[in-house]
Amino acid sequence: MGLEKEYNLPARNGDSEGCSVCRDLLANISRFFDMLENARCAQASDWLTVDDVAKELKMSKSNVYRLIHMGGLEAVDLVIADDDNEMPQKGHYRIKRSNLNQYLEHRKVRPFPDQVTHPSRSRRPPKVKNHLGL
Repeated sequence: MGLEKEYNLPARNGDSEGCSVCRDLLANISRFFDMLENARCAQASDWLTVDDVAKELKMSKSNVYRLIHMGGLEAVDLVIADDDNEMPQKGHYRIKRSNLNQYLEHRKVRPFPDQVTHPSRSRRPPKVKNHLGL
């Protein structure tokens, strides 16, 4: 097996009990790494649901729907609206991860150049008049 070399494990000697335990352990480790890789690929999906976006941004789903309806966050509606259906259905929007990243980049707060504080300058409290006569 190639896993012995990859993980610096001792080579197998014969068919002793220890070797079968090591063999089982190596088989389980390789299955574990396969499961981790599959989970990583599943999480890296390019399409997100409203619930995914809400969880990632730690905000309510209604706020995500509001962002979509106001045009702030670009989404795809998977349901074709009927003329008879007056109430729009929820749960059928998909947001591309790139659109979410673009929205977040656009909403990033940057300080104004004249408000940048320099750590070398000490900040003094403002002078206040003593109206109490203390």
